[in-house]
Amino acid sequence: MKKTKRRPLRFLVIARTAPGRHPHPMEVALHPAGAASRVSISVGPHPVNAGGQVPLSAVLDESRAGLSPLWEENFDAAELHWVVPYLVRLQAGEDVADEIVAAYTARHGEAPAKLFQDRYGV
Repeated sequence: MKKTKRRPLRFLVIARTAPGRHPHPMEVALHPAGAASRVSISVGPHPVNAGGQVPLSAVLDESRAGLSPLWEENFDAAELHWVVPYLVRLQAGEDVADEIVAAYTARHGEAPAKLFQDRYGV
């Protein structure tokens, strides 16, 4: 049986903090795919950063109506609370990728960077 190689997932970089705003620089990226969306986070200076990739459901609270308390500090540091309503809608299966790009662009004056990662983690 031949294995098929999975395509890397396309992520939107929705936060990059500069050194000094948080104890460590941080990058948060989102692969918007409805309930199958994934969140990638990298904390610390390159090349000694730590990071991971988790399903969107792990970022939301138990009711899937808001942010999990486990993510509060990171979302505070990255000023990411604006994206939480979109994450809730993504988890519900809505396609809000264009709205996220538009909201990010309105806040930052440019579209979010894109990066590609293989799916990993839980």
